[in-house]
Amino acid sequence: MWKAFAIFYVLSLAFGLVIGATLLLSFWDEMAYGIKILGGVSLVMALATAIGLVAYAFNLQVPPFGFWRPYSWLLGILLGGLSLISVVRFAGQFEGGDDLTTLLWLCLSLLVNYFSWLGIWRYGRRVKAIAG
Repeated sequence: MWKAFAIFYVLSLAFGLVIGATLLLSFWDEMAYGIKILGGVSLVMALATAIGLVAYAFNLQVPPFGFWRPYSWLLGILLGGLSLISVVRFAGQFEGGDDLTTLLWLCLSLLVNYFSWLGIWRYGRRVKAIAG
């Protein structure tokens, strides 16, 4: 399961990079400086998460070994905040109608956030146990 999820995550990241780069280049001059910084930080974190998930799924040892444990908690805080924002936005949009598609997308995003964090957290524990 972890191998399939890691491949899914990397392919989604690659697709997102293509779409994101296209949008970023087309709207670069109109973007606020803070958005540019946030986009750069998100890109670095997504790349680190992809590396960690692939390393966990395929049992690789990726240095620096002391990086993965604290990164898992930072990623957990970030993904927890994003998940909370997604749930609040969904609750604000929900008007009692048939929003099954929106609910399914919310569930998918929550699952991807959870398993992304869980893979990095488990990898951090594994690397710490091997190094320690």
